[in-house]
Amino acid sequence: MKKLALIGTLLITSLTARAAPDLIFVAYPPPNYEVGFDHVLFEGSVLPGANLLVDGKAVDTGNDGLFIEWLPLKPGVNTIKLESTLGSDKATQEIKVTSSPDVPLASAPTKIVEDSIDPYNETVFYSNLGQTVTVDFVGSPGGEASFKLGDKGPFKMLERKPQDFLGVSDPASEGAKRATAGHYEGSYQLQPGDAFSSSVIAISLKGTDGTTVTANAPAKLSVRNIQPRVGMYTATPLEGISQSAEVARNGQGRAYILYPRNGMKFLIVGEEGNTYQARIATGQFVNIRKDKMRLLDEGAAFPKHYFTTIRTKRVDGATEVRFELPDLVPYALDQSSSDAGGSLEMRLFYTESDVDYMIFAHPDPLVRDIRWQQQADGVFAAKIDLKGRQLWGYKVYYEGSTLVLRLKDAPKINRSRPLEGRKITIDPGHGGEDTGGAGPLRVPEKDIVLAIGLKVANLLKTKGATVTLTRSTDLEVPLPERSAINDRSGGDVFVSIHANALPDGANPANSRGSGVYFFQPQSRALADSVLDALLRGVPDMGNDGVHYQNLAVTRPTLTPQILVETGFLTEKGNLRILMSDIGRDKLAAGIVAGLEQFFKTASKP
Repeated sequence: MKKLALIGTLLITSLTARAAPDLIFVAYPPPNYEVGFDHVLFEGSVLPGANLLVDGKAVDTGNDGLFIEWLPLKPGVNTIKLESTLGSDKATQEIKVTSSPDVPLASAPTKIVEDSIDPYNETVFYSNLGQTVTVDFVGSPGGEASFKLGDKGPFKMLERKPQDFLGVSDPASEGAKRATAGHYEGSYQLQPGDAFSSSVIAISLKGTDGTTVTANAPAKLSVRNIQPRVGMYTATPLEGISQSAEVARNGQGRAYILYPRNGMKFLIVGEEGNTYQARIATGQFVNIRKDKMRLLDEGAAFPKHYFTTIRTKRVDGATEVRFELPDLVPYALDQSSSDAGGSLEMRLFYTESDVDYMIFAHPDPLVRDIRWQQQADGVFAAKIDLKGRQLWGYKVYYEGSTLVLRLKDAPKINRSRPLEGRKITIDPGHGGEDTGGAGPLRVPEKDIVLAIGLKVANLLKTKGATVTLTRSTDLEVPLPERSAINDRSGGDVFVSIHANALPDGANPANSRGSGVYFFQPQSRALADSVLDALLRGVPDMGNDGVHYQNLAVTRPTLTPQILVETGFLTEKGNLRILMSDIGRDKLAAGIVAGLEQFFKTASKP
C-alpha cells in the first residue's frame, strides 16, 4: 500500500497585514521539508472563488479551490511563494522545501560515502556455520575497492556494472543509473577456524586520480566458535495472527516469516544489532528482537521434539487439526487454493517425525486427508487436503503443548439474499490523532473513510446483515484491535476502508483509482469481487488493481480480510469523488455489491 501520512500544519509566514482567515491551506509538504528528489507534491486548497499564484504563475483551482501540483525544485533550499486573492482579501505565504536528490559522485576526487557503508549492525556469530558476510558502499565510480575483516584480507570488491545487472540497467531509468555507478559490493564466507573478536570491517577505495581513501563500517564482527544458546520467546501476543505484533523475520528489518508465541524455544546462533539470530533449519535463520527473548542457562538441551499423534476434531462451526506435541515449537503455515480445491501445509521446526497414529473426525465437511513427511532435519511437514475450494478462515493457537489449527466452516448462505444473516465487520481506517492522509480539501482521510464506512454499514443492514463497526466516531483504534474486534464478533468477513496517498518522489499524475489489498489466498475472491463492483459503480475513479500485501488488517484470521483503498487523495478527480455525497454513496454501494457477489459465489457447491 503506497501510503504516506500527509499530515502536518505548516509553519507559514504571512507577508501581508490583512488576510482572509484560511484563505490558503497547504496540506503537503510539511514545514521546512526536505525531499530526496527534484520535484515535490504540492497540494492544498484556497477558498472557493479565490485565485492562486505559485511563484507568480496562475494555478488552476477549479470551483472548489483545489490545487495538486508536481513542482520542480532546484538543488538546495527552495522558497515557494503563494499569493491568493478573494475579493478584497489577500494572502501571501512562503513555503521552504529543500531538495537533496541523490547525485552520483564524480570520479575525482576519490570519496567514500560513509553513511552508505553496510553492514551497519553489530554482528556476533556464536558458531561458524559458513555464514556469509557481505560488505557494500557507495563511492567515486571507476575505482578499485577491497575490504578487510580484522587482519584477514583484503578481499576484492566489484563495482556494479550495467552489463552485470541487466535488470537494473535500463538507460531510461535515472534510478537504475544511480543504483550502479559507484556502488561497490563484496562478500566473504566464513572458513573453518575463523574467529573474530569485535573485528573492524575496513574498506579501501583507490580512485581514478590515484588517491586511496579508507573507511570503517559502523558494525564490527565477532565469531566466537562457542556452543549455540537456547532462547525462549517471552512476549505474550494477542490471540490470532492478525492481532499479533510479535514476529520473527528472515533478517533484521526484513519480511515476517514466523509468528512466535510465549514459551517457544529457539536455537540462538548469533546476534545482529538488537536481534538474536536463530537457526530453525539447515541454512534457514530468523531474527527475533532481544527484548522478546530470554536466554536459558548454559547447558540447556537444544530444542528437538518427537511426537506420534495427529487428530482432527469437530467442534461447533469448525474442524480442529490437533498436533499433540511434547512442547511448544515454532511453526509456519502455508496455504494454496484453486477452483478444484485447497490445502494447507503446517511446518513444525525442531521437530522429528514419529507419527504413526492419526485419528480423523467423521463426518468432516472440511478436511479430506492429512499426509506428512520429514522435509529436512528438524522440519516436519503435514499437508492438510481440504474437501472444498473455499477455505473460509483459520486460527492457530496452543492448548498446553497441543498445537491447534482451527478451520472455520463456511456460513450457510441464502443465494437469493446472500447478505441476510451475514456478520460483517467494517473498519473505517485511522481515527482520533491518527488522521491518515491530510486531504487537500481540508478534510482528512479519517473523516472521509468514516463517512463511507457508515454508509456501507447502513446499506448492509438494509440487506439483512449484522454489522460491527470498529469505530463509528472519531476514535483511534489500535491496529491489532481492529481484526480482534472482528474475531470477537464472529464476523464472516472483514473490510477495512481507506483512501490512498503517495510517497515522496511519485508524480501524482501517474496514480489514481480504487484498489483492494489482500494477503490470505481465500481473501483473493473477496478482493476481486469488491474491486469489480467498484469499477462498475464508480468507473470515473479508475482502476488501481488488486494488491497482495502483508498488512496488519489482512493477515491470516478466521475470516477473509481485505483493505479497500477507495481512491487517491493526491489525484484531483479521485479526491472530488471522495469529497462528494454522491461519490461516497456510489463507493459504499460498490463495496456492498462486491460483498453480495462474493457471498453469492461462495454459496455455490
